[in-house]
Amino acid sequence: MSVSSFNQAAVGSAAWLFKEAKGARIFDRSILIFLKVIYLGSRVFLRIILGKEKRNRIYAEREINFKDFLYRSLELLGLDKYVLLEFNVPKYDYKFYSLITRKIENFLIEDMYNSMSTHEDDIIEHFSPKQGDIVVDIGAAFGFYTIISSKRVGAQGKVVAIEAHPSNFEMLNRNIKLNQLTNVIPLNYAVFSKETKIKLYLPDEESGYTMHHSIMSNYVFTKYKDKTEDKFVEVSANTLDYFLQLEGITDVNWIKIDVEGAEFEVLKGAHNVLSNSKNISLLIEVHGKDTYEPIIESLRSYNFKIDFEKTYENGEKHIIALKDRLPFQ
Repeated sequence: MSVSSFNQAAVGSAAWLFKEAKGARIFDRSILIFLKVIYLGSRVFLRIILGKEKRNRIYAEREINFKDFLYRSLELLGLDKYVLLEFNVPKYDYKFYSLITRKIENFLIEDMYNSMSTHEDDIIEHFSPKQGDIVVDIGAAFGFYTIISSKRVGAQGKVVAIEAHPSNFEMLNRNIKLNQLTNVIPLNYAVFSKETKIKLYLPDEESGYTMHHSIMSNYVFTKYKDKTEDKFVEVSANTLDYFLQLEGITDVNWIKIDVEGAEFEVLKGAHNVLSNSKNISLLIEVHGKDTYEPIIESLRSYNFKIDFEKTYENGEKHIIALKDRLPFQ
């Protein structure tokens, strides 16, 4: 039996979480070890009483796994939202934190794990900041692109990480400190086409409604409003040109934009930086069919060409655009 097969048999489903998660602090580690011992002990006890096959069948039929056991245990103890897990990502040489709660949208363990470690590997191959570059991460969420950028640009480079949602911003700062990043400027604002206030609509937890693509984004506008009318946070917004001016930045090398349908609004507020930056590339996650053409037309007006494009089954896209010396043909 392989090691992975043994782990699956010994721990049950969600064995990856049992194996990879560790507590971030002494308190967290103590709680996690305590719950792991109880979980494994219960499996051993039931195997003695019922036999291995019957125990496994019961666990499978009732969908009992370590992840749900962890959620339920911490909820019972009143410790959900407080216990922090720490994960390693050897491929990109960084770490990140995760809460253990089902009560905050986007903070499910599997969502945070996927958003911070396993998603968009093919996009990262085309995302190539160099030593000394200046990168702007708009919709930074928990910091995946921020951390990648920080490591690639080095001590002589700089990363401006802009995250609108307060809870996401708090986790972003935790991950910046965890990885000891000293070249990152975190800003808790929304980026838009003008100075304004923006409502970030949240899902209705009681109805079970969730937003499939909100993990790495912050802007949820009218397309979700019918289901989330009463649940929102209001944040301050301004243009990218404004935020960069405050930091004394006039020329950047990379801008990553993931703002759940507001990509065109971001571009409209970035006239100065798009015009003045000579060696600039954009990574944009395009949400919605109606936003693609306006984005492309805007990029053409600044002499960008599309270097990479990937379309997903739901119609959303990733595009990478490079500044060209000549207009689009």
